[in-house]
Parts: sequence; structure tokens; C-alpha cells
Amino acid sequence: MKIRLFISMVVLAFGIGACTDTFMVYKDGYGYFVGSNSNAKYDMLCTSGDMEKVLATSHLSKETKDDLFKYSCSKERSGEKVKQIYASMTVDERKDIKRAFRTNGYEINYMAC
Repeated sequence: MKIRLFISMVVLAFGIGACTDTFMVYKDGYGYFVGSNSNAKYDMLCTSGDMEKVLATSHLSKETKDDLFKYSCSKERSGEKVKQIYASMTVDERKDIKRAFRTNGYEINYMAC
């Protein structure tokens, strides 16, 4: 009985931890986690203008859109802040941002071989 309870608690802890991470966006042979601080991810989403298009396509609040853009594409870029914003989103908001990426030519959580 104690072992089952312990295993359940471990699984729950991992499940909760997994929910606070972001997701991977993939396009043109390259994939990066939203919230990554990589310069290549910055070029793919920000320099290209795709992040603005994605946010315009989404139905997120103006404040959330502004914060995601600020912490993804400005001098105040912060992967941790993007992860915090994503963790605070509702399930529907998370679905919406992923749908907006798909609408703009991205695949979600795709792992190329």
C-alpha cells in the first residue's frame, strides 16, 4: 500500500512538472522550445517576424501577447519569463497558442529523425 502511494506521488510530481514546460516549434528543418534563449530560435521567430504573426493569429489577451513578445523578442528576452507565462496559461490558452503556430506553418513537438 505504501509503495503504491509513493509511486503515485512520484508520477504526480513528474506530471505536474511536465505541465509547466513549454513546447517545441518546428519549421523548415529546425525545432526549438518556446522559451529557449537560443539565438537561432530568436532568428526563426523574431527576426523573421513570425512571432508577431503567431500572436496576431492567437486569441490571447493583449497583455499576454505583449508579454510573450517582450520576453521572446525584445532586449528583455527571458526564457524563464516565457516559461512562467506559459505555465500560468489555461489549457484553452495553451491550445490556442499552439494552433496559432500551426496556422503560421509550424509543427508542434515534432522530432525530426
